[in-house]
Amino acid sequence: MLAPSAVTIDRVSKSFTLARRSSGLKERALGAVRGARETRETLWALRGVSLQIARGETFGLIGPNGCGKSTLLQIVAGILEPDEGSVTASGRITSLLELGAGFSPDLTGRENIFLNASLYGVSRDLIARRFDEIVAFSELERFIDMPVRTYSSGMYVRLGFAVAVHLDPEVILVDEAFAVGDERFQRKCLHTIRDFQKRGTTLVMVSHDLLLIEHLCTRAALLEHGTLAAVGAPADVIGHYHALNTGRDLGGTGHRWGTGAIEITQVELFSGDRRLDEASPTVSTRDALRVRVHYKCPQPIERPVFGLAIHRDDGVHVTGPNTQMAGLDLGTIAGEGTIEYAIDRLPLLPGRYYLSAAVYDHELITPYDHRDRFVPLIVVEGGTLERFGVVELPGAWSTGSGVSSGGGATSDGGASSVVSTATAGTTRRAAPNGDRSENGERHGG
Repeated sequence: MLAPSAVTIDRVSKSFTLARRSSGLKERALGAVRGARETRETLWALRGVSLQIARGETFGLIGPNGCGKSTLLQIVAGILEPDEGSVTASGRITSLLELGAGFSPDLTGRENIFLNASLYGVSRDLIARRFDEIVAFSELERFIDMPVRTYSSGMYVRLGFAVAVHLDPEVILVDEAFAVGDERFQRKCLHTIRDFQKRGTTLVMVSHDLLLIEHLCTRAALLEHGTLAAVGAPADVIGHYHALNTGRDLGGTGHRWGTGAIEITQVELFSGDRRLDEASPTVSTRDALRVRVHYKCPQPIERPVFGLAIHRDDGVHVTGPNTQMAGLDLGTIAGEGTIEYAIDRLPLLPGRYYLSAAVYDHELITPYDHRDRFVPLIVVEGGTLERFGVVELPGAWSTGSGVSSGGGATSDGGASSVVSTATAGTTRRAAPNGDRSENGERHGG
């Protein structure tokens, strides 16, 4: 059963009128003599946008500047009225939109806390009880009785965010609030958002920080020229956005974008001399893994950079090696060719992963071809009992002086014992060639 909606946006459209006037005095005088009128143009910021945001969901809005993200958020907040369609929201909505919105610059921080809260219909008594918490969260104790016009942009955001999160909101709207403020306060805000997520509070976020959207949001939507271009899992929507930014979607399996100056035509996986099955490529922890990338380059390209990425199936970015960071300068390439990345001992713990392959210019700015998470990789148990986290580290545990590996006193005069994580949990030593035992387990290696 679907969760009940916290926000329902039904075919919302919003337009603004742009008046074009002559800029110079001479042009205005001539226009008055000739009876010229100012020209007006209708700009549609939103056209027929429909979304349902479930209660307890963290929803991200992304898109290029001017696509209508902030306008949509202001309509949900009730600041703007739609020209067409409707928005229905359940519960108290608090918002952190424009910098200093809801603040009077000539009032002190103390006075603005009560003013801002009153705009949300919160009683003065409730804010009085939470006043100290709000000030402490904002970290503005020394400045709370100064006019907010003397505040920096970061102080504005800290005060606004502190008020917004202490009003028992059921829906929180955030527009680029994390773009202002130092790293410490950003971490504090992220912890607060995590707390709201655990409590089932609905959050709607606008941000150009795509990693933040993918990390925090359960779903996302992409707006383009005021219309809904994509909605779904954050990674998928971000892939659509990348293709939109480069102006060319190269097609193929998974999301893909780039100029096409170099094309990645195929990716093969090998373990030793064995080519892994494309439909279900399976490898064990600690096995060797080799990734072979095939490419086609019709015209000579100088110093391209090839790279890979590995993501776990829940979206966790495990690693992202590339030729530039490895110190490999490819010079000029042309025609068809291959490039390989070899892992002698795969540290990934059992699970399902996805590989991405990409090639960029030397400055890592222009993507020639970026194929995102299009190669599956299944990792199975390979002799380790470790299951926490993503990788097995090549470390070793040791006991201190006077403690045996079983927890009792040592009988060797205090010599420490060492247990390697590579063999912990197995009762047999690894064969010199790392062969599997009869029961299929792999030991050591």
